[in-house]
Amino acid sequence: MPVLSFGDKTPKIDEGAYVSPQATIVGDVEIAARASVWPGAVIRGDGAMVRVGEGVCIQDSVVIHAHTPDNPAIIGELAIVGTASILHGVYVGDKADIGERCVVHDGATLGEGVRLAPGSIVPSNVVIPPRSLNSGAPVTQIRELSRDEIDTHVVRAETIASVFQKLLRWQRAI
Repeated sequence: MPVLSFGDKTPKIDEGAYVSPQATIVGDVEIAARASVWPGAVIRGDGAMVRVGEGVCIQDSVVIHAHTPDNPAIIGELAIVGTASILHGVYVGDKADIGERCVVHDGATLGEGVRLAPGSIVPSNVVIPPRSLNSGAPVTQIRELSRDEIDTHVVRAETIASVFQKLLRWQRAI
C-alpha cells in the first residue's frame, strides 16, 4: 500500500487496522485500531489532519481529504463510509453511516448516528443533527432514527471490524 509522507507528516496506522494494499494514505493521517480501508480508497492529510476512529470502515474508492487547517477531517468510531463517497474537511460523529456515492463538503458536521442515504450531497458548513436519516441533493432530514436502527448499525460496524481483524491475523500467519 502506498503510505506517503508529505513534508514532515507521515501517516500513523495502528497495527490493529487493516489497510488494503491498493489504498493510498498521505501525510497527516492517523488510522485507529480495528479500522479498515478498502481498495482504491485515498486518504490525504496534505493540508490538514485526517483522523479515522476505531472500528471505522472506509469502503472502496472513498476519498477523504483535508486541505486547510481550519477544516480537518475527523471520522468518529464505528462509522461506515460507503463506496465512492467523498469527504472534504468534515466532522463525522461516532456510529454514522454514510451511503454510497455521498459527497460531504468542507466544514460540514454529521452528528452521532447520522445516516446519509446513497447519493446524498451535504453542502459546506451544514450541521446534521445526531441520530437522523437524511437524503437528497442538497441533503434534507427525513426523520429521526430509532434506537433499534442505531443498534443495528453498531452490530453491522462491529461485524465488519471483526472480519478485518480475522483477515489481519490470517495475513500475518502466512
